[in-house]
Amino acid sequence: MVNKTLNSNITYNGKVYHVQTEIVGDKVLTQIFFKGKILFSYRSDFVDFQTTNKQHRTAEAAILKGKVNIND
Repeated sequence: MVNKTLNSNITYNGKVYHVQTEIVGDKVLTQIFFKGKILFSYRSDFVDFQTTNKQHRTAEAAILKGKVNIND
């Protein structure tokens, strides 16, 4: 299995969130971080790179829709 990692920073309401998606073995792990703390983690089976990219973009969209809550 090829290792691939997607990383992006998303700003919402003046706060910067980091989204990381990586292929770990036969799984895809997407995590959303704020100030180094994991706010959200989702693991799925690896299907293909297009599906992996979609999982990453879905996490980004959740932030921009205000669906990720932080208590800082």
